[in-house]
Amino acid sequence: MEWRGRGRELVGWLWRGALVGLVVLGVGGRVLMRVIAHMENRTEMVLTGGGTLTVIFAGTVAGLASGLIYFLIRRFVQSPLVRTLLFIVIIELIAWRGVSGLLPKPKLMFMTLALVHIVIVDLLGRRTPVAD
Repeated sequence: MEWRGRGRELVGWLWRGALVGLVVLGVGGRVLMRVIAHMENRTEMVLTGGGTLTVIFAGTVAGLASGLIYFLIRRFVQSPLVRTLLFIVIIELIAWRGVSGLLPKPKLMFMTLALVHIVIVDLLGRRTPVAD
């Protein structure tokens, strides 16, 4: 496959990862932060536009990175099962590092959110043929 085809495929995975990251990790992460605040009886409203945009931007960038990781795994790993397991391990290890300072319940909730992101990206990957 020539570079243009691979480049187009890479751009496609960057877009997929970024869009799923924006919705699941960005918006979902912001909603989850609110849920955790209520669980901890911190019900005062501290939603700010800047804070919300920061979380959404961070989720989008994390999704972009996961799209790149998924693209690379697809290029080098033929087996769909091994590809999925490797993607889960890599992304969950990155997520674990990001939430390592949280209490157990919020940590588990954010790890689950990362898993939702992984499942969606992987499902997209299973429906998209691997270019040669």
